Amino acid sequence: MNQERKITFKNLLSYGVGDIFGGGSFVIINLLFIYFLTDIAKLNPALAGLVVLAGKAWDAISDPIMGYISDTTKSKYGRRRIFFLLGIFPIILSFIAMWIPFSSENQLIKFSYYAIAYIFFSTAFTMVMIPYSALNAEMTRDYKERTRLSGARLIFSQFSSLISGTVPKMIVDAFPDKSNGFLVMSMVFAVFFAIPWVIVFFGTWEMPDVQVENKSLIDFFKNLLIIWTNKSFRVHIGLYIFAYSALDLVMAMFIYYLTYYIQKPQIFTMCLGAMLVAQVSFLPVYVFIANKKGKGFSYRTGVSIWAIALVSTLLFDSSTPLYYIITLSAVMGAGMSAGTMIPWAILPSVTDVGELITGKQQAGVYAGAMTFIRKLVQAIVLAIFGAVLQAIGYKANTVQSPETLEYLRLLFALGPSTLMLIGIVISLQFKITPITHPILIQEINRLKSGGSKASVDQKVKEICEALTGYKYENLFKKQ
Repeated sequence: MNQERKITFKNLLSYGVGDIFGGGSFVIINLLFIYFLTDIAKLNPALAGLVVLAGKAWDAISDPIMGYISDTTKSKYGRRRIFFLLGIFPIILSFIAMWIPFSSENQLIKFSYYAIAYIFFSTAFTMVMIPYSALNAEMTRDYKERTRLSGARLIFSQFSSLISGTVPKMIVDAFPDKSNGFLVMSMVFAVFFAIPWVIVFFGTWEMPDVQVENKSLIDFFKNLLIIWTNKSFRVHIGLYIFAYSALDLVMAMFIYYLTYYIQKPQIFTMCLGAMLVAQVSFLPVYVFIANKKGKGFSYRTGVSIWAIALVSTLLFDSSTPLYYIITLSAVMGAGMSAGTMIPWAILPSVTDVGELITGKQQAGVYAGAMTFIRKLVQAIVLAIFGAVLQAIGYKANTVQSPETLEYLRLLFALGPSTLMLIGIVISLQFKITPITHPILIQEINRLKSGGSKASVDQKVKEICEALTGYKYENLFKKQ
């Protein structure tokens, strides 16, 4: 039977390549999109920040609806995989549309074009990434196999981050006319992000006994509200929001920091390459720490390193040797690895906590919530950053004032570090560990087998209540 199919190395690769899109597209947007809007498209910085935020009003509707559609679709290719084929051309067209140098003297018309282009891209992203995130739980029920699938996804995500963080700027810089460079870059990466979905489609499957829910859209939104009663999910989202807010701010500011404060725009690719290589290289280190000490401890370790490295940039100026800048970029990447990896590694465990609460696996609901929050966080950070750029007197393609440069220096070092400190404090509340998680799984299996709540061990009861935020008597009830 399909539910007993062995996940081979080929299947791991086929599933993992899907996150080339998820891991790479946001890196390019974080690094270059605001810069493209302000310096190439000549859009007002405040409006540039609002371009991405404008798409979130649509995402608030489209992400949950896509989760509902994915949960209720019936086709001969399954309820998830069909969208991998349907999303290929929207991915290509929408990504290119974002980087077309739209000519108009009217700022409002220009803003409207890029806002619509971003909404188109965001819809294409939602169309494939929500079913993709839910697919893991529906290829196998085995916990270790799910972990292997998640690991394969993270490897390709980090690989894509490395490529997407270094190659786009190289393509852009190869053209005397930067607007042509951005357009060619968008075409290359649109294909790079779209083609892997063919591989994902043919190399994965869905278990045939997974029931397609015949629920209304209203029921889906009710379930979306229920997951917020999951204490572990709320803590997890806190870790996610503050780590990724810091990431988005660092990535958005990096090109401005090197170009205007350090006055060495030519080292951007080298520094970012060092950062991303270190990020990929340290991934196994944080996996090891997470398995030994817990994911919360692993998160704190990496994010602390990242924050210390950022604060150390306060010692830098235009005379700082290149070696120091590249080395510190690598140290930032080494810490960043935990901040970007751990929140996604936590998600399957948080879903298990949700199953203990409701008695149901709600992979689509959790995936929809995570996808929306990821895009919302990025949009808010970039919108605020665009507004701050204007507030500190930034002027595109010109020498910045001493005051503006000082603000850039302080914002780059202290803004993300403050966000990381909040994430570290929140991580102290995360209670899913290598000790508590097996107990959680055992209790779910016991209740599934008809075990009595009255016969629960006292220690198990306390752990279940700590992880869920519920009284034990109210757990495992069909909502």
